[in-house]
Amino acid sequence: MSSSKRVGPWLLIAAGLMLAVLILAHLGSQVQRRQLLAPLVGLPVALGPWRGVGPDLPLDQDALDLLKPQDYLLRNYIDGRGRACALFVAYFGLQEEGAIIHSPRHCLPGAGWQIMSRSQVEAATPRGPRQLNHLIIGQGLDRVSVLYWYQGRGRVEANEYLDRLQLVLDGLAHQRTDGALVRLTSAMIPGDDQGLSAQIQMAEALIPALERLLPGAGR
Repeated sequence: MSSSKRVGPWLLIAAGLMLAVLILAHLGSQVQRRQLLAPLVGLPVALGPWRGVGPDLPLDQDALDLLKPQDYLLRNYIDGRGRACALFVAYFGLQEEGAIIHSPRHCLPGAGWQIMSRSQVEAATPRGPRQLNHLIIGQGLDRVSVLYWYQGRGRVEANEYLDRLQLVLDGLAHQRTDGALVRLTSAMIPGDDQGLSAQIQMAEALIPALERLLPGAGR
């Protein structure tokens, strides 16, 4: 298959998304900001075998100015074996130009980390299995495992392009563009072959816990 034939469908998708974004922008004030059902700080300290430790952490002002979240949570968790995992959730009640979810695939390299591998893993949830993004990033000799996904409007989505398409369709159909980026970050420990499984276990407890804080599906 020629490269032009492989690229063609993606160009059509990109063009369709651009058109949809223009339509969404035209709706303007018809798209409504959605409030959380409860602040993110109310997320349980206990998530499966993981427990929150220490105070919740603040984002620095540069990060806040860049991301512009309506609410966020940055909290460290540990499990019974002493593994550490940093949870970051950024919620946007109204995604619009200048205040929209940024993909970790683009942000992390800008912070000096290199993406060593990229894949998807499956997490079991009360609504069935969900795909999550898995990155291994490196800086010098350090290696870090990152899980992330997009959650909101009753959905859990790994594919950022599908998430953007759903965002636009929900804006048109339901006048809403709210959503959250969820990210779990753990240092990889040599010899620990269960580190990723432990992260996934945390994600499986986290997804339904967040559903109780985020606005639900539909109008």
